[in-house]
Amino acid sequence: MAAPKASVRPLWSGWWWRYLLLDGVAAALAWTTLFLFRKTVIEPRRFGMDIDTTPDENFWLAVVLVPLFWWSVYALMGMYADVRRRHRGLEVRQVIRASAIGGVVLFFALLLDDVTQTHVDHYQTLGVWLGSHMGLTLLGRWFWTSKVVGHVQSGAWAFTTILVGRKEDNAQFLKELEETPGHAGWEVLASMSEAELEADLGKLGRWLDEHALDRAVITTTVSKREAMLGWVAVLEGKGVELLVVPGAFDYMAGTVRSTNLFGIPLVNLSRTGLGPGMKALKRFVDIVVSAVALVLLSPILLLVAWSVKRGSAGPVFYRQERLGLHGKPFHIIKFRTMVQDAEGARPQLSSDEDPRITHVGKRLRQTRLDELPQFWNVLKGEMSLVGPRPERAFFADQIIQHSPHFLRLQQVRPGITSWGQVKYGYAENVDQMRQRLRYDIMYLENISLVLDLKILLFTILTVLRREGK
Repeated sequence: MAAPKASVRPLWSGWWWRYLLLDGVAAALAWTTLFLFRKTVIEPRRFGMDIDTTPDENFWLAVVLVPLFWWSVYALMGMYADVRRRHRGLEVRQVIRASAIGGVVLFFALLLDDVTQTHVDHYQTLGVWLGSHMGLTLLGRWFWTSKVVGHVQSGAWAFTTILVGRKEDNAQFLKELEETPGHAGWEVLASMSEAELEADLGKLGRWLDEHALDRAVITTTVSKREAMLGWVAVLEGKGVELLVVPGAFDYMAGTVRSTNLFGIPLVNLSRTGLGPGMKALKRFVDIVVSAVALVLLSPILLLVAWSVKRGSAGPVFYRQERLGLHGKPFHIIKFRTMVQDAEGARPQLSSDEDPRITHVGKRLRQTRLDELPQFWNVLKGEMSLVGPRPERAFFADQIIQHSPHFLRLQQVRPGITSWGQVKYGYAENVDQMRQRLRYDIMYLENISLVLDLKILLFTILTVLRREGK
């Protein structure tokens, strides 16, 4: 039996700082190389005399700002996310791509207006800068990534794994794994058979709640088997990297990525959606917009709070436990729109004509103003501006019985607004929740920052037209 999830951070989680430091040093040294090249080759060629190479204020300013630029580029490309998944081939591809794009951008922004004798000087300047930057960055990253790969392959930073499928298929995969070089990089915590999981789909989810898991390998054919598709949804919702043996998931061919881990050919079903960089940018936008909204909307928040307090007895805010990213519970906060203790002992959904809704609450729901306090949930990292609406565990369990793919929504943070909320509105029963689920799955399949902006604009129109359901 594997140990339960540990509260301490794994050793590899702090290694991104090492990459960050070396990237900054490489960027500063590359800029210094460029500075010296211009002072010793380009400018003497132009002026016909030796040029003083003493650094000036512009040089020192660039030594600070240029690394910041490169850090931003690398972060958007996901080059600081989960260092265990990095390898030397990936470093070469990403550094070349980032240097080519970022270097040209900086060249046009900072160096193109330099007065030179011929256009050859520009080409040489760009070549020296990009060559030194690319070489120095790759040198540092190659060094650290080699150490990372060594830690993984030795088992020190092994990927925790679970096998899901028929007993004989799981056993065959384990046999192949043991015969593969680098097998120490896999720490197989459990092997679950299809028979035990088909008898109890919830077993897999409960196990995942108690164990820290990186990967799951499905060893048995999944196509057209609802039970196994349910397992896929559970694993995706918990944020587990999903791998399958080739041929086990044939109906999705063309939408998956192949991978080769220490010699074992597998298919990676983990949907990329937003890459690590775009996830970081989405989170950055969430923080900035939420902070600004809480400040600018503070007069409205105070007015609504006063109206709720004056309209009926009870607290201003209503807190309720919901399921968030990877199924982790959190307490959503809203302005209270119902009478105090309206729900009683058993969770209940509301309807348009629900007598429990107060007069003030009805107006707040029409304009969605009751949702404004959730900017605080976004700021805390429990929610996003846009994402599937969070549900209570009581109703989520009922939805899963008929639509296990609901669990896929837990791949992303729940949102203040969603495509389902815009197109469908509030759900009054579990059947309507399942109808709204179609829109949220569509959002998940097409997630992008542009789509988020579109949903936010639709939400603003809904508020202005008082069309909230």
